[in-house]
Amino acid sequence: MRFSKLASNDVGWMSAADGENSCVISTRIRLARNLKKYPFPAVCDENTLRKIRREIFAACKEGNILKNAEMIKLEECDSVDRQLLLERHHISHEHAHSSDYGGLVLGDREMIGIMINEEDHLRIQYISGGLSLLEAWDIISKLDDELSKSLDFAYSDKWGYLTACPTNTGTGIRASCQLHLPALGMTGGIKGTMENINKMGMVVRGLYGEGTKVMGNMVQISNQVTLGITEERIIDNLKRLVTQVIDREKRARETVIQSESETLKDVVYRSWGLLTNAYKMSFEEALDLLSNIRFGIYSGIMKEINMGFLNNLMIKIQPAHLQESRGREMKPEKRDIVRADLIRDFLKGKI
Repeated sequence: MRFSKLASNDVGWMSAADGENSCVISTRIRLARNLKKYPFPAVCDENTLRKIRREIFAACKEGNILKNAEMIKLEECDSVDRQLLLERHHISHEHAHSSDYGGLVLGDREMIGIMINEEDHLRIQYISGGLSLLEAWDIISKLDDELSKSLDFAYSDKWGYLTACPTNTGTGIRASCQLHLPALGMTGGIKGTMENINKMGMVVRGLYGEGTKVMGNMVQISNQVTLGITEERIIDNLKRLVTQVIDREKRARETVIQSESETLKDVVYRSWGLLTNAYKMSFEEALDLLSNIRFGIYSGIMKEINMGFLNNLMIKIQPAHLQESRGREMKPEKRDIVRADLIRDFLKGKI
């Protein structure tokens, strides 16, 4: 394990959102790029993958944005290290479990980075707190321009940027927002909302992206189409849809607060009781209970805790974070005990 210090750090993009867009936890812009002179990673041999990684590391050091970034080789990371990077949204599930010779470039405050030799040679991404699609696009576009001065990206005048998966060909952009929708979850509206999003040409995924499930009423919404449409239009379409989901969540909150206020108080305080007294707690159960506490903050029931504090706790109770922070691997049952201890210490310190 090599990331014990990283596990203890706050994540820059987990800054708490407030006001109208309080249910938007984070925004991410990701660009898929490939080097023109090499085949896609899936058909590269070991030496080629290493060469690709060296060229990308060198290009980052030549620029200004990532010249001081940390360069990580995945073969030097054990399974817990990789899981930690996944939990902090720096790598994908596929990248964490892929063969060796992948890499990661991790920039300032962990908000900007590059996955190397995942499905494509580069997956360039920027993650920021709250609903900030335009700001994220501005930063990631500048990094893309900077890297293109050193790296020759595979590009077709007809098709745009060429990618391993046809769904990414064109702009290569994937814009997404992570939302917390407790009122829709409580009223049973989250399933219908997800179905409507899919019908509108967007994709809904779980907490850790593709192939993961929804936990704690948290979902990721992202674009599906990248070909034949500009980056600005993709971002605008996603922002419009996310705004609609925010409005639906706000209406559901108002309904619950007005007509089910006593029930909501009971749910929130029961959750608080379990979180501050349980001896063992799974990650999924903790997320569900913390979702109720977040709803209590939104509704004004819980005034002892701010959202930034809760966001920090949500990161630290993940399985790999618990293991990295203690410098050893633990079986799930032991993690559940350690997690419950950590939650009690955090929350009781706020009473």
